[in-house]
This record gives sequence, C-alpha cells and structure tokens, in this order.
Amino acid sequence: MDRFQRVALATLLLASLPALAKDWPPGVRDTFQQSCVNSAGQPLGKDRAQQYCKCTVSSIDRDFSASEIAALEKAELPEPLVKRLQQVSQQCLEQLGGQG
Repeated sequence: MDRFQRVALATLLLASLPALAKDWPPGVRDTFQQSCVNSAGQPLGKDRAQQYCKCTVSSIDRDFSASEIAALEKAELPEPLVKRLQQVSQQCLEQLGGQG
C-alpha cells in the first residue's frame, strides 16, 4: 500500500468516527427524554412513561445513526425519521404491554 492509499484510508476511517460514535448533541438526549416523559405521562402514568422513554432512548442509541440523532433537535423531522421513531415507539409500548 503506497503512502497515498494509507492517507486516503486513514482519512476515510477518521471521517467515519462520528457516525460510529452515535453521540447525542449536547443537551439533546436529556431534552428528548424529558419531552418524552412529559408527553407520555398523561396516557401512561409517570412510572410507565419513564420506562417507555428509557426504552425509546435506548433503542435510538442502539439503532439510529449519528446524523439521525443529530436531526432530533430540528423543529421539523424528515419523514423517514418520523417513521423510524414511530416504529421504536410501537415496540416500546408493546414491551410495556400496551397503553394505559
């Protein structure tokens, strides 16, 4: 492997690190979880809402890319991201045994 190929490979690997890290932008994870608990608290009750939101955040941590996580702080979410969030929501509700 010549020097150019090594540099190109290193550049590609370094560029992929943020995508692999799946870090939430500062404050977004806490804001997302608190908003989730606030909105789910009425239909689920406080304890179940906290379980549901913990499940949701864990699923996002595990399954969403860094760019998808970063998009969560935008006012208007892209339709594919909305659908993925709906799937996560449904899975977490099923784990809790449904609503109410």
